[in-house]
Amino acid sequence: MTGCINSFVSTQTFGKTNEVNIVFKQRNIWMIVLTLFILTAYSQPLTVTTKQIKHTNELMEVDLNIPVVSGSNNRSFQRHVNRLLRKESLDLKREVEKEARENMAISKKEGFPYRLHAAVSRFDVTYNEHGILSIPVTLYSYTGGAHGMTVKVPNNFDFHEGKSLQLSDLFKKGTNYKQVITNEVIAQIKKENDLYFDNAIDVVKKMPNDQPYYITSDGIVVYYGLYEIAPYAAGIREFLIPFSILQPYMKIKLAR
Repeated sequence: MTGCINSFVSTQTFGKTNEVNIVFKQRNIWMIVLTLFILTAYSQPLTVTTKQIKHTNELMEVDLNIPVVSGSNNRSFQRHVNRLLRKESLDLKREVEKEARENMAISKKEGFPYRLHAAVSRFDVTYNEHGILSIPVTLYSYTGGAHGMTVKVPNNFDFHEGKSLQLSDLFKKGTNYKQVITNEVIAQIKKENDLYFDNAIDVVKKMPNDQPYYITSDGIVVYYGLYEIAPYAAGIREFLIPFSILQPYMKIKLAR
């Protein structure tokens, strides 16, 4: 009788243990499937297309190329990114149009010729790998002066985390990444020293956390706007910092 009871208890215990093992196995399978789904989803580059707005009237020429991002599983962040990218170009158009109306009224009142104003936007997809997207947008405006003005807007996004990436976000806390970057920029400036203002190196040494940059497959490009460290004729000054010297300091893996 005792043997039968022990056998019954052993059978029940074995059955429960077997059920627990099956549950754990099923859970592990689902975790593996979920992990593979996430990795597969972010291994594919995002899709970036162009929405063009182009027309000319008596006030101004409008030629906007607006990036439109699709293909992300993070739909809410994708909508946020598209609103931001659209706003950059449309704000330029509104600002130039406002100034154009004012200048047109002045030219008619004062009796001098009106110069057609312009709002132009262009973009480049410089990095699009594993949910990290870099799209610098170039905004050009002409409002009747001796020359137009060009501004490059940095747009760097992490679709995994659903956030914009400042330069400091790419690097481990407590590392001297700024010193590494500024040393490289200064070395490049010294090779063409005549192009730059006398205080260019002092400006570079004060690099902020939100220093404008964009990402490429070769490294990070930090840049300085018109008149920041060089005359207008020198253009926007860009400096490639290779991944080979940045990798020890980075917390986000970007190099291919």
